[in-house]
Order: sequence, then structure tokens, then C-alpha cells
Amino acid sequence: MKAILFNSRIIGVSCVIPKKSLCIYNEPELYDGNQKKIQRVVESSGFLNRRVADSDVTTSDLCYKAALDLFSNTNIKPCDIDALIFVSYTGDYLMPATSYILHKRLGLSEECICMDIPQACSGYEFALHQASMLVNSGCNSVLLCVGDTFSKFSDMFRNHTAPVFGDAGTATLVTRDENTEPWYFSINTDSAGYDALICKNGGFRNPFSKDMFYEDGKPMYLAEMDGARVFDFAMKRVQDSVSKILEYSGKQASDMDYFVMHQANKMILQNIALALDVPSEKMPIGTMTEYGNQCGASIPCTFSYMIRDALQSKSNKVLLSGFGVGLTWANCILDINQIYCSDLIEY
Repeated sequence: MKAILFNSRIIGVSCVIPKKSLCIYNEPELYDGNQKKIQRVVESSGFLNRRVADSDVTTSDLCYKAALDLFSNTNIKPCDIDALIFVSYTGDYLMPATSYILHKRLGLSEECICMDIPQACSGYEFALHQASMLVNSGCNSVLLCVGDTFSKFSDMFRNHTAPVFGDAGTATLVTRDENTEPWYFSINTDSAGYDALICKNGGFRNPFSKDMFYEDGKPMYLAEMDGARVFDFAMKRVQDSVSKILEYSGKQASDMDYFVMHQANKMILQNIALALDVPSEKMPIGTMTEYGNQCGASIPCTFSYMIRDALQSKSNKVLLSGFGVGLTWANCILDINQIYCSDLIEY
């Protein structure tokens, strides 16, 4: 799916991370304590540290904190919000949608639209696409809350998947502005790979039963990632899709100020940069090393961590690219012009 959408502007981004930081070298139960293997993982993937939320902190808590920061630092107030979109796989409850919980906590209007989008790695682009459609259908201000706390899937740690994932929650304000440049989108799906990253238990297909718990009482989600399949998918799909959205928009790679990619793997991003002849300063990849794979939150967190000053001080043409669970991959080209952008806020 390709689309050109108008009249949309980002005016603020806020990002919140847990205080607790874990280093892969200090987790002795990983890979049976094999330090050489851990070192190979660090060198090849770029992952080193990650942030992990406390057991009583959910994704919505992090997004709530981020939204409050936006309201404190922009001219948009809770009563101005016409739509709230929560993008995450780690909501508060099976029912109701977490957007309703955030709606109540933030004190939004009864005339505000609320929706949840169960999406992870390409979730930020999904959210921007939905927000722009809402803006063009009559909404003036849309609040996006994007994040995940994948550390809640405790058995990801048992099968060595967890060390790549870091928890985060973000908030983005999108408003109507008829003087902005168009936003370009491409969104794609390869559902043949839906099981390459999956939590098999806990839904209505495989509800929890008494034999689906570990000895320590934690549930067996059967959270699994086929790293080789996901890596192969990203290497084959993402580079080509980035080239195609540049062609669709009539832009060249050299026209972009930044390529902000989902922080999934250092090698993937370096290969994309090499293929497109993108200089390293235009493709930041340090977020994953300090904070892990933050799923849909990785792109806004990269805004805050690596290019905050540029986004606040001048106009930037930015290409965003997310890819992963689904399997999905999504790209967006837009201008980001002197927005409010928070530091990474600890919670």
C-alpha cells in the first residue's frame, strides 16, 4: 500500500524509559555464561544494554508519563485532543482497549476517538499513517502513544530472546496544518512469516491452562523469535522498500537529512546504509546499543537520544522505516520542523 497524505504536522515527541538498566555481560544465565558467545552477539548485533520496567509498570504507564510531558511543553492541552491511538502488543488488559485507560488517566474529552493498534516494530509508521488520515477527516490534534514492555514475556529470557528487547513508551502529537509538505507512506505485509516472532499462549487460540506455568509461577507464553528468519526477511525486504519509497516520492537518498530506522540490528542498518550510500551521520544506530530493541518506540526514542537538537532547531526531511512482527515493513517520508523533542525521561 502506498499513499500520499497532506495537512499533517508533528509538533512534539516525548520518550520515557525505565530506570533499570541491564548489561548483557552481567546476565550470567544467558548462553550458559559463555562470554565468548555473548561477545559475538554484541559485536554482530550491536546490542549491549537495555532498559527493563519494574513488574508493576506497564507500557501505558510509560506512555502516560510521556503524554504529560508533551502537554507541559507544547500549546496542546488534553481538552484539545480529538483522537488517541495506542500502539503496542503489551496493553493493560485483554479488554478494554488500553487507549480507554489512557483516555481516563489523561482526562481527555468525551468527543475523543480512542483506538488500539496491536503492532510492534513498524508500529510508529502505522500510527503516523492513521493519525494523518484522522487529521484529514476532521481531527485537529491526534495523540499517538507507542511503546512496549516486552520484558513482561518472561520466557523470552529463558530462550535467549529477551536480551535484544528494551522497554519504552512514547507520545507524539500530530496536528492539522495546511501549509506542510505531503507525507509519503508505504506499508507492506508478508503473513507467511507470521510465526517468526510469536507468543503462542495466553490468547484465545491457546488460553492458559494449569500446566502452562513455570515452577516459579510465571506463565509460559511460548514467546519465540526465529532470529535467522527475521534477519533474512529484513535484509531482503527493507533495503528494497526504502529505495521504492524514495522513487515514489520523487526524492533521492541525498535529499534526506536523516534515515531513522527501527533499531533492530546493527548489521542490517549498516548494510542498508552501504547499499544506499548513506553516510553514517545520516543513519543513527546507537540507540539499540544503549537501550535495546524498543519495538515501535525505537524510532521516536532515536529522535530523543541521537538527533534531538537537529529536530528542535531546524527543518529536516526524514525517512522512517520500521520492520518486524507480522511480518510487516513500513516506511514514511516527512518533514519534521522545529518540534518539541524531549530527552529520554526515566521513570
